[in-house]
Amino acid sequence: MYPKILVMSYKVSSDKMGEDYNFQGVEFNLITQDYAESISAAGAIPLLMPYLEARQNDEAYIREFLNLADGVVLPGGSDIDPALYGSYPQKNLGSITPERDRWELKILKIAKEMGKPILGICRGFQLINVFYGGSLKVDVCGNSVETKIPHMASMVPKYYKTHKLNIKPGTRLAEVFAASEIAVNSFHHQAVDKVGNNLKVSAVAPDGFVEGIEDSDYPYLVGVQWHPEMMAAREPVQLKLFEDFVQFIIKNK
Repeated sequence: MYPKILVMSYKVSSDKMGEDYNFQGVEFNLITQDYAESISAAGAIPLLMPYLEARQNDEAYIREFLNLADGVVLPGGSDIDPALYGSYPQKNLGSITPERDRWELKILKIAKEMGKPILGICRGFQLINVFYGGSLKVDVCGNSVETKIPHMASMVPKYYKTHKLNIKPGTRLAEVFAASEIAVNSFHHQAVDKVGNNLKVSAVAPDGFVEGIEDSDYPYLVGVQWHPEMMAAREPVQLKLFEDFVQFIIKNK
C-alpha cells in the first residue's frame, strides 16, 4: 500500500483569485500542483487538509483527521504573523493570515504528539522555527540588507537555480543529497533569525541565511527554505527529499 501524506492547504478569498473567479463571498482552498506531483512521484498518495474554521479548537477531530495520514507536509505561502515570535508589523511585511498560522501550529503540535513524520517547505520551514521558539527576519530583500542573493527571485522560472547552499555534515540533508553543496531556487523574502530551541541548522546560503533545519531528537522533522517541489520534475536530485520522507514512513510503519 502507498503511504498517505497530508498536505496543508490554505484559504483564499475570490477577490485574490483574479476576475475569472471573483464571486462575492466565495473562498477557495489552495495548494500548488507541484506538491501533489512530487509526493506522488516519491511513491505516496497526497491528501489535502483544508483550514476548517468550525474545527479550529476541536483537537479530537484534528487527531482523527491526522490518523488518516502517515506524514504531514507544511507548504509555502504567505508571511507569518510577527506576534507569534514576539515582533510586530514592520515595513515590507507581506500579507498575513493569523487564523492560518494558528491552525497550522496546532496541526504541527498534534502531529508531533502523534509522532507523525513532518516536512516543512518555505513558509512551513519558517513555521517550524517559530513553533520551536525561534524568530524571523521580516524582510531580507530590502535595500538595508547586505546580500547579493535575490532571495525572492520571482523574475525567473520556478525551477531556476538561484544560488547554492552549503549542507552541514552529519545532518539528514547531508544523508539525503550525499553532497556538501546543492543549487536551489529561491522564493522567500522572510528568513530565519533566531534558530528555534533544539533545532539543528542543516544548510546555509552563501550569505549566511539558514536554509535547512531539523530536530534530530524527533524521528523525522525536516524543514527547508527553498521549494524542492518546484524543481523536482526537472532536477531529479530535488525529488530525493520527498523520496527520503516517503521511504522513512514506509520503513517505520
